[in-house]
Amino acid sequence: MKTDRGRSTLVRPPYDDSVTEAIQISFDPRCPWCYQTSRWALDLQESGDVELSWGVFSLELNNFQGEQKDFDPSASKSAPAVRTSVVVRNAVGEAACGRFYAAIGRRYFFGLEDLSRADTIRAALRDADLAADLYDQALDEPTSWSAVVADHERLVEESAGFGVPFLRLDAGTGPGMFGPVIKEPPNDEEARALLGHVLWLMRNENFYELKSGRSEYPDLPHIKKNLAERGR
Repeated sequence: MKTDRGRSTLVRPPYDDSVTEAIQISFDPRCPWCYQTSRWALDLQESGDVELSWGVFSLELNNFQGEQKDFDPSASKSAPAVRTSVVVRNAVGEAACGRFYAAIGRRYFFGLEDLSRADTIRAALRDADLAADLYDQALDEPTSWSAVVADHERLVEESAGFGVPFLRLDAGTGPGMFGPVIKEPPNDEEARALLGHVLWLMRNENFYELKSGRSEYPDLPHIKKNLAERGR
C-alpha cells in the first residue's frame, strides 16, 4: 500500500533481494562520513544489489552565514571538485561520477592530497579513466556552479536535506533520509543486512530519526592527520 509520500505502510525486513534498488546519493567530497557511506554503497553496486546515481551538496554553502547570492565559489575548498563532479555526471554519466568521487576520495582521505588543487582533481579524473580536461571545463563554465546550487537546493526543498550522506530512493524521486553514518564500510552479508534495514526505515512513513553520539572516527589517514594537528 502506497501513500502520497511514496512510502509503503506495510514494509517488513528483510528487503526483497530480487530487486535492484535505484538509490541516489548526495555527497560533498570533503565529508569523511559521506565517503565511508559511499564505499559501502559502491560495494553494493558492484555486487548488483543497488544501482547508484549521484547528487552534489555543498556543506560550505549550507553553513554560509549570509545570502546565497553572496557566496563566492572561488573561495570554497570543495567547489572545484564538486563542480567537476557535476560536469562528469552530466557529460559522461552516473557511473563515471561515482568513479570520480571514489578516486578523489582515495587521494584526499588516504593520499592526503589537497582537494582544491587542480593537479589533485586532474589526477583523480585520470584514475577514473576520464579526461583530465573535464576539470578545466568545469572551472571555465559558470553553469557548473549553477548546477551545483540546483542540486543543493533540490535536496533542501524536496527532502529537507541538511547534510551528507543523504540517500533518496527510486533514483532520487522517492523518500529521502540523512545517513546511514558509518565508521567503516561493512563487507558482504553485513553490507546487505545494513541495506535491508536502511530501506525498511526509509520506506516506513512512521519513522523519522534514530541517532547516537560519535565516540570514534573513521580509520582514514586524513582524519588521523587532522586529529594530530589539533593535538599540537
